[in-house]
Amino acid sequence: MSAPRYNKDLRADVQTSISASPAARVHRVEWKKVMEGSPVEINPSFGSGFKVMTVDEWAARWKNNEDFPACLNCNSKATKEHYFVQTWCRGRKRWESECLCLGCHKFSWRSYCDPDFQTPEEYEKQHWEGLTGKA
Repeated sequence: MSAPRYNKDLRADVQTSISASPAARVHRVEWKKVMEGSPVEINPSFGSGFKVMTVDEWAARWKNNEDFPACLNCNSKATKEHYFVQTWCRGRKRWESECLCLGCHKFSWRSYCDPDFQTPEEYEKQHWEGLTGKA
């Protein structure tokens, strides 16, 4: 038996958007610096300090998303995923993915959430409110 895949058996639409800057906060500041030609921090795996980097150099350590390889803007397959988060709870799922296109330098955002998805905290709150009669 294989493990369930995050992008299969979807019960709602995948939300998409295209942007000139990342929607995910994790790389917003660095992206602005790369586009301005300002130095960005070197990945600690390679050394220390700062360096002016090209887009290709900055994104070199990111992987391709084989499930969603195409850029939403230009349909190029030259994309690198810089952000991916998935949460599974009681068989329900929520995920977010953002890829940078190395061709047009646009960010493709995709997100999904099962209609009845609840975080563990939301589930527990609903459960205890039901037991205590608070709603």
